[in-house]
Amino acid sequence: MNDGRQRLILVTGASGAGLSTALDILEDSGINAVDNLPLAMIDTLVALEVETGRRSLAMGLDARTTGFSAETTETLVRNLRKKFGDRFTTVFITASHDDLLRRFNATRRQHPLHDGAMSLADAISADLDRMEKVAPLADLHIDTSGAKPSDLRQALLSKLGMADDFQVNVRLISFSYRRRIPDHSDLVIDMRFADNPYWVTELRSFDGRDEPVAAFLQADEAASSVVSSLKGILAEMLPRMTREGRPLMTIAFGCTGGRHRSVWAVETVAAWLAAEGYDVESTHRELEATR
Repeated sequence: MNDGRQRLILVTGASGAGLSTALDILEDSGINAVDNLPLAMIDTLVALEVETGRRSLAMGLDARTTGFSAETTETLVRNLRKKFGDRFTTVFITASHDDLLRRFNATRRQHPLHDGAMSLADAISADLDRMEKVAPLADLHIDTSGAKPSDLRQALLSKLGMADDFQVNVRLISFSYRRRIPDHSDLVIDMRFADNPYWVTELRSFDGRDEPVAAFLQADEAASSVVSSLKGILAEMLPRMTREGRPLMTIAFGCTGGRHRSVWAVETVAAWLAAEGYDVESTHRELEATR
């Protein structure tokens, strides 16, 4: 968090307005998130996570919550605000009746108040009416009518003073094409076009982390040009991914044996990303397999 302190965030509002999305956003930003916990268990969870565990926590509270009412929510908010002061924030998220109706119709999700005794439209109206009594308890208000998830992310983190805390993490993997491409790779770069140090006798025993191999590949104009071009592409992509709330990008670099060219590419790109201020995780699959 901005000041290094544990924070407690209560997210409430109309069903379908984006509460679950908001909790996902906060979780991607490093805050433990729990949705739809029975009201009677909240004090215990807060004691374990925030007071004892010294961790930040976000909780979702809406019409699905066992024990929920405007009165019980008011008591909860009052007690948490008294105990945690400015470390506690209540966020209220809502949307227009028409937007909520469209969302439930489009996703075919069951509204928590739509039990057959009333229409979906009436269930949404009843929920909005009940939430009007909760809205004044909130410190922050967000209306998601007509908004995209990226709009909610920007509004939520900005209002919480966390907009500068989030940044996409980058995972880099080197691998051998003799084995399968790593799972969940967002981008795969084939380095087999580059000159192969394996065929240089004095370089064969080294790997892509060693200076002799690095110097050999840096001297390959095609390899250096491709890596330089990739840096330019990432310089455009990663800031946009950060703004849109993408938590992780995985890039896999492959070569024949997974020891030289792909390893060098990972090391080169990782050093550049670290210098640009990104959190980078580097994995050399084939090297680690032979330890």
